[in-house]
Amino acid sequence: MLTVGSQDQYEWLVTDQQFDFLQICPSVALGKYISITSFDSGPFIPTNEERATGWESRNNVAYSPKVQDVASLPRAGYDEWYIFDGPVDLGISHLGENVFEVPQEQGHVSVLVNYGFALHPPERASLVTLFWPQMARIRPESYIADNDYLTFVCANNTLFASVLSAVKALS
Repeated sequence: MLTVGSQDQYEWLVTDQQFDFLQICPSVALGKYISITSFDSGPFIPTNEERATGWESRNNVAYSPKVQDVASLPRAGYDEWYIFDGPVDLGISHLGENVFEVPQEQGHVSVLVNYGFALHPPERASLVTLFWPQMARIRPESYIADNDYLTFVCANNTLFASVLSAVKALS
């Protein structure tokens, strides 16, 4: 299953195919900064070695240095990433809290990936109503949620087209 769509300045795709997303689409992260709000359903805590290379962690969000090599990025499944052209501070992550009961405002991030979030199928609609306003507040270039589905959302049309082409080639 591959579903595509758009919302405001973002294009998106959802697939249930299993593959190493960064292996086939490294340009999504190379030269960018990643904010990790979920890593294997929990917070990503950088090791001392990772901290020495520039990784930071604040308020349950891990922040990468400028990505030079996608192979070294932490991935475990049930991961949620926001990707930017420069460093950011997302504020407080409400990882592990009920997404319907936490503040939906600037400086607060609801972690959706652990609820089985995907922009499709339709039974995920209650989560989608939280997702788009959060994207409007955070304004990342890209967003990735990896659970039973891979959800990729991107404001860069050229990058999205290359990702869509690579995902279609896997079919």
